[in-house]
Amino acid sequence: MTKISSPASIVFGGVFNVKESTPLAFFQREGEEPRESRRCMGEWREREGPLSFLLVLLLCLSTLPLVQAQSGTVLIDEPSFGLSNTTTFFGSELEFTVELHEGAGQSANVSVETAVLSLEGTVHSNQSLSVPQLSANEVRNITINLSNMPLGYSEVVVTLVGDVGVNSTTQQTSISRTVQQLRPLSISFAGESSVTAQGMDAQGLSTSNLTVHDGDFLRVEFPLVNDGDVDWNGTVSFHLRDANGQEASNESNASVLATTSEVFSFSPSLAMVEGELTWWLNLTGNLVGADGVHQLNGTIDIQPPPLPHLEGELSSNAASVQAGQTLDLNITLWNNATVAFNGRVVCTGGGLEALNATMALNPNSTATQSFSMIARPMTMICTLEGMRVDASSTFPLELNIEMPSAVFESAGSVSPSLNGGPWHKGDIMSANILMRNIGELDGRARLVLSVDGTSSPGAWVDMKRGSAGELTASVQVLSEGEVSVDWVIESDDGVVSGISSGNALYSIRPQQSIQITANGVGNDAETGVHFTLGLHLDEGRSRDVLVRVGYETGDATVYLQEYTIELHSGLYEQQHTFGDVSAEKLVVSIEPVNWVIGPGPLMLSTNFPSEATLYRVEFDQTTNPLRPVLDDEVELQLTFLQSGPLSDATGDVWLVDAYGTILTQFESPDWDGESSVLQTVTITWPKGSTVALKAMWDIEETVVTEEVSYTSGQTVVESTTEWPFGAMVWGLLLGLGAVLVVRLRLQQQPTRTPSQKKQVSRPSSGGNAASNPEEKREIACPECERRLRVPVSYSGSVGCPDCAHKFEVESQTTTAPEPEETTEETTEKPAQEEASTKKTSDGKIEIGCPDCQQTLRIPASYEGSVRCPACKIIFKANEGVAMLE
Repeated sequence: MTKISSPASIVFGGVFNVKESTPLAFFQREGEEPRESRRCMGEWREREGPLSFLLVLLLCLSTLPLVQAQSGTVLIDEPSFGLSNTTTFFGSELEFTVELHEGAGQSANVSVETAVLSLEGTVHSNQSLSVPQLSANEVRNITINLSNMPLGYSEVVVTLVGDVGVNSTTQQTSISRTVQQLRPLSISFAGESSVTAQGMDAQGLSTSNLTVHDGDFLRVEFPLVNDGDVDWNGTVSFHLRDANGQEASNESNASVLATTSEVFSFSPSLAMVEGELTWWLNLTGNLVGADGVHQLNGTIDIQPPPLPHLEGELSSNAASVQAGQTLDLNITLWNNATVAFNGRVVCTGGGLEALNATMALNPNSTATQSFSMIARPMTMICTLEGMRVDASSTFPLELNIEMPSAVFESAGSVSPSLNGGPWHKGDIMSANILMRNIGELDGRARLVLSVDGTSSPGAWVDMKRGSAGELTASVQVLSEGEVSVDWVIESDDGVVSGISSGNALYSIRPQQSIQITANGVGNDAETGVHFTLGLHLDEGRSRDVLVRVGYETGDATVYLQEYTIELHSGLYEQQHTFGDVSAEKLVVSIEPVNWVIGPGPLMLSTNFPSEATLYRVEFDQTTNPLRPVLDDEVELQLTFLQSGPLSDATGDVWLVDAYGTILTQFESPDWDGESSVLQTVTITWPKGSTVALKAMWDIEETVVTEEVSYTSGQTVVESTTEWPFGAMVWGLLLGLGAVLVVRLRLQQQPTRTPSQKKQVSRPSSGGNAASNPEEKREIACPECERRLRVPVSYSGSVGCPDCAHKFEVESQTTTAPEPEETTEETTEKPAQEEASTKKTSDGKIEIGCPDCQQTLRIPASYEGSVRCPACKIIFKANEGVAMLE
C-alpha cells in the first residue's frame, strides 16, 4: 500500500486504496468521517456556515489527483527449467515444465510464448499460453506441450510477456535450450545385392575365384545398417539349403552402434553342390518398433567344378578270330584338361561286362587298358564311372564286332513259361523256354531269372547248328503282393535273335501256416494214451509236412511216430494211440518239406489229463450274533474246500433264503495254494423262527450247493390274554395239508434195494451232508512236512503248495467184501446196468437222481457218492439213472 502526499490528503486525512486503477475511500470506522475531516468541517461551519462548507468541500475534492497502484513482477526460475541443452527424446512430442515466480508482492498477469527454431534460426513453430493471474509472491508451475518436433537438433525458446521483472542470475524473462529428437531404432539388411559369396578350400582359404564351384566351401558376407540413434543388440541367423543338405548358423551376440553399419560373415561346413543354393537371413532380439528389413533371402548359383576332358579309342582283333575264340580288345584314353581323372572304365558287350578297371589320368596324359572275352557278334560299349568328366568328352565309346557264330531264336513262345503256381512268399518259381540254334556255328545259351534285384541263372545248354534245346531256371520269391519277374536269355558264344529279355508281374500270396491242435487227449486202461491230431493248412497249395508225435518225460522228448503227409488246404485229422506210457506231456512237431512255412509254432505240447478237482462249501454251525432276529446284520463263516489236484479257480457265490431271496453275492476267495479257505460274509437276517440258508457256488462250469438251518432269536412282544383262534385254525389246516402231501410223496417213492438203502443218508439238522471219512486221507510232503489232504483213491502226482515239490502217491482203496446173499447181487446188477450215462464234450457225464430224476453232471471217471441238490438224497454215481441220447 502506497501513501498519497498531496495537501488535500493532509487536510482531509483521506486514504485511497488503488486497485486496478479504481480509487476507494478508506474510513477509520464505518459511517464515521475521519477525524481530520471533521475538524476541517467544523472550522468552516464556524466561519461560513453550511453552504460555505459544501463549496469548500467540492473545491477540495476537485483538487485531488487520481493515483494508480504498482503491479507485480514475474520471472522464470532458471534452475528448475524443465529442459537442458542435453535433453533427448523419442517421438514428435516434447513436454516440459516452467516455474514462474512473482517477486514484487503484487498480483501480475503474464503469458508464455514458446518458439521452436532450427540451429540456423529458422522458426519451425511457435505458440502462446495465457497464464491466469498470479497473486502476490506466488510460485506457479506450468506445463508446455510441443508437437510436431523436428528430427535431430532444435532450439526451444520460452519468453514471458506481460508483468515481467528484471533478469537476475537465477531468474530470467526468456530462456532457450537446445534439444534433440532421437531417430528410432532402424536396423536393416542392406539388400540382396549386398550379400556376397566367396569360394573357400577345405583349409578355409579363399580360392580367389569370382564364382563358387562344386566342391568348394562357402563364405557369405553381408552388412547390417543402423540408421537410428539407438544401439542394436540381437541375433543374426543364417540358413542355407542345396541338393547336398541344409545348415543353419547363428551369431547370438551381434551388435550395431547407432548410425553405423557392421559387416557379418558365415562359413557353413557343407561342401557346395552344383546347382542353385538358397539362403535366408533373419534378425531377432531388440526389434520392438524398429524400422528396416529384418529378413532377407536369395539364391547363389554354384558352378560346375573343373572337370577332366577325356577322349578315347576302342580297338579289337575281331577280324582274325572266330566266334567262341578269345577276343582281345584295347581302349586308349587321353586327358586334355587341367584336372586329373580318377575313376573307372566299364565296357560291356552282348549283355556281359568285359571290363571294369580303375584308371588314373593326370592332366595332359595318356593311358591304355587291355581286356578280352569270348568272341561273338556284338556291340562293345565303354563308359566312364566314378568321376564326372566334361560334357565335350568323347565318351561313351562304341565298337561293332561282326563274325560268324551261333544264332539262337525261340522255337515256340517268345517268353518263358512259369510253372508251379500259385506261389506263396518263400516259394521257388521255375521257368522254361524252348530255343533253336539257326546260326552258322554251334553254341550255348542259358536262361536267367531275377526277382527284386536277385539274379538266378540256369544251366548252360549246348545246341548244335540247327538243333533245339530247353532252357530252364528257378528263383525264390521272398516278397508278397505284385512281384516283377525279369528274364533274359544269354549266350557267351552266339547271338540271341528276336526278343531276348522281358518281365512279367505275378501275384504272390502270403506264406502258408499250419495250426496244430490235439483234441480228446485221454488215458484209459484199454488203449492207454490216445488223442486226435489236427493240422490246419492255410488256403493255397498243398504241402508236404514231416510229422513227429511223442511224449515228454523229465528232460527228454521221445518221438514214437514219424511220417510225411501231403496236406491240402483246410483241416486234417488223424487218431493216435500210444498205449501205456509214463509221461508228463504230449508232444507234436511238424517240419515243412521243400517249402518255407509261415509264422506260427511248429511244436505243440500239452499235459495229459489228470483226476478232476472236486469242490464243496460248508457253513459254520454258529452265527454272530448267536441268535439273530429279523433285520439284524449277521456274520456267517463259510469254508470253501477242494479235493484232488490243486486248482486256483474261483467263482461267484450266492446266498439265498428259503423264499429264494438273494441275501448276498460275492466271489470265492483265492486259494493261495491251500485246499481250504475261509470267507466271512455279512447278511441281513430274514424272517422266520428257523431260517434256512442255501449257498450256490458256480465254479468251473459246475454249481456246488450247500444248505443249513439256523434258529432265530425271540422277538420281544407285549403279552395279551387274547387267544389267537384264527392262527390256531390256519395252523391246523396247514398241518393237515403237510401230512397229506408227505403221505402222497411216500406212496410215490420207488422201492430201493437193501444196498441202496444202506447208501442213502439224509442231511443232518445242521444242513450238512454226511460224508464218508474214508474218502480223504492226509499225507505229508517229504520236503517240508506240510500236511495235505487227497482222495483215498487218488494215485498220481501231488504238488506241495509251500515248497512246490512234486511227489507221487498211491491209491489206498480197499476191495469191498463179496455179498453173501445171491439175491442182493442179482438185485444190484440191473441197477448197475442202468448206470449208462450221457457223456458231454467237456469230459463229464450226466446222471439222474434215482429218487427225483434230477439231472446231475459229474466227471466221467468219478465213482464216489453224489448228493442230489433237489431232494438231498446221497447215492453212488454208478446207481444214478442213465441219461440216454
